[in-house]
Amino acid sequence: MFMIRTSYLDCCFENRCVARLVSSRVGLLSTKLQAIITVRTLSHMICLPPSEVERRFALLGIPNQFSKTEKQALATTPIVEPGERVFGFPTPEANAGLNLLNLREILGTDRAKPPSFFDHPWYLNEPFGREDCDPGWHFLYTEVLPDSISQPVDYASSLTRQGLELPTATEVVLMLFLHYAGSGEHLLQKKHTWCKDRASGDRFVTIGAFGRNGVFVSAHPGNYTSRGLGLCPRRI
Repeated sequence: MFMIRTSYLDCCFENRCVARLVSSRVGLLSTKLQAIITVRTLSHMICLPPSEVERRFALLGIPNQFSKTEKQALATTPIVEPGERVFGFPTPEANAGLNLLNLREILGTDRAKPPSFFDHPWYLNEPFGREDCDPGWHFLYTEVLPDSISQPVDYASSLTRQGLELPTATEVVLMLFLHYAGSGEHLLQKKHTWCKDRASGDRFVTIGAFGRNGVFVSAHPGNYTSRGLGLCPRRI
């Protein structure tokens, strides 16, 4: 692992990159956003500096911002090992409201105005929905690990020695929406990931199936398994 200084948008890819304009409707805004995407698939690391996170937050209608001191402190970021498909982004210390339920309030459940949430009301009174995202850097895998598919939530404990752990539901949703705001691409379109958040009934939250109907927020017992469920871990 080494350190790299972020610029407007830092992307490290295994394959050659192409830049293209993507037409994307974000909230009530219709705009053309520049996306940096590999010819075949996301590879290595995408890292958004604070200024780019703020820009995409603005497109999404999220008001949270970084202080000047934070921007300077977050100007340097670690890069993960080659071959890992990771999305990195910082969140500010002014994190009030940067939680699942407030994001749902901002982005809504109207599939005609992506990105949005699928209208599942089950978690509206769940405490995990009001837990604000911790400030600082977040590095999440953009795909579920192949070996984690059809595994219970305890599979995450086997990844600790690799410096990986369960992400929070808010971290996953922010990754999905921030990436969509810059590229128009849906990550986790056919899979769900386990999250560390606990729901009522001794269940763990899962996030995924992010497509035209919005992102799905679900919950399952820890011993539940499915071919559509795996783990997008976060770097510790």
